[in-house]
Amino acid sequence: MELLKMMRIVFWSFFGVRKRASHNADFAHVKLPLLPVVAVMLAGAFGLTLLTVAKLATGIAH
Repeated sequence: MELLKMMRIVFWSFFGVRKRASHNADFAHVKLPLLPVVAVMLAGAFGLTLLTVAKLATGIAH
């Protein structure tokens, strides 16, 4: 459950649209040392997803 909360925090930070109250409430109940690790993992997964889609798109186009 803690991991899902951290993932939600990271996803919302990627989009950049949050109210300050919900932002503060999330940070009050999460382990901060693990948050950068989750953020890097999700950013890497997002990058790999974009790379895979780009490779598929260029492979189909040729």
